[in-house]
Amino acid sequence: MTSVEVPIYVFGDFRLDVGESVLLRDGQPVRLQSKTLETLIVLVQNSGRVVTRAELMDALWADTFVDENNLSQHIRLLRKALGCNGETGKYIETIPRRGYRFVAPVSVAGETPEPQ
Repeated sequence: MTSVEVPIYVFGDFRLDVGESVLLRDGQPVRLQSKTLETLIVLVQNSGRVVTRAELMDALWADTFVDENNLSQHIRLLRKALGCNGETGKYIETIPRRGYRFVAPVSVAGETPEPQ
């Protein structure tokens, strides 16, 4: 059986280990609710692209009816954990009436960046 390598995303002072479901800042765990962490994973995996509110709702609560305010609350918690303030920040940008975009440069640990 082959093992699937799960990426560790690196941005700013953070490491997002998807396989272990943990966010680290300078090597220390950042406490996040599970849905808040899942929100971050979706945004980071789609870094640079607008992720619509509908896409996030489907990814986080596929078979459950949940009010969009739940998503807004998780975005707020995420911004607080990342040290962001307001709707435009170092990591997450709000795209009015559409969704959110992860704007910080993201790399995958252990991969060599492609020459530009």
